[in-house]
Amino acid sequence: MVLKWLCYCLVSFVILSAPAFAQNTGGVFPPTVDEGHRSVQYRAAIDPENSAGDIGFAQRLHYQQAINDDFMWRVLGQTRRTNDDDIDFDFIGAELFWEFSDNADNYKHGVRFDARIRGDNRGEQLGFNWIHQWNLDNGWSARALLLTSLQVGDNSVDGVNVQTRTRIAKRLNNGPTIGLENYSNYGNTGNFRQLSEQSHTIGPFASMPVGHGFSVFGGPLFGLTNSSPDIEARLWVTRGF
Repeated sequence: MVLKWLCYCLVSFVILSAPAFAQNTGGVFPPTVDEGHRSVQYRAAIDPENSAGDIGFAQRLHYQQAINDDFMWRVLGQTRRTNDDDIDFDFIGAELFWEFSDNADNYKHGVRFDARIRGDNRGEQLGFNWIHQWNLDNGWSARALLLTSLQVGDNSVDGVNVQTRTRIAKRLNNGPTIGLENYSNYGNTGNFRQLSEQSHTIGPFASMPVGHGFSVFGGPLFGLTNSSPDIEARLWVTRGF
């Protein structure tokens, strides 16, 4: 029954999709690396009415695998709907996670290195991200991320893009995790935006295992500034091995 519902949701995302620009398929990712971990993940994000007045849609596919209990690599690719194509290449990328903390630590931290090749004649992108997580009492946890990236190659933009992401979550006794996430994009150090021109969103989420190695994550994001989307819907499906 749950898998049927997931299939219905994914089909609905695709049917509703129309020309798009930028939807948030990112996450407030943890610093932890579990030895032996392998998983594949599908992500979809929809903006019912983006800045051009269209319905926006983006989708992403990940594969990740731990090297040991400190390092994990990931490859990913993303497409989006644009005015030029129903399925337009957005980017492909590779990421390396490096956890600094021990398994028993309540405060966990690490970094992630990113490299992306992007479409639409945009500069390629290199990223460095600093990740923090606090495991609190009674199933509560908190995360705070600082994300930085710069463009290289033809058509690159000068400066470093700066973002932050935060999350507070509660793991329930029967398995699901619920919480609140915030995404903030401050712009580029070459030309920092005013607050009204920055993108700041916030919204609740729920995540739960559904059996046979599958788990789902979903929730809306609501815009806090004039330059943020009014609302975005997100759905992730993960299969662990």
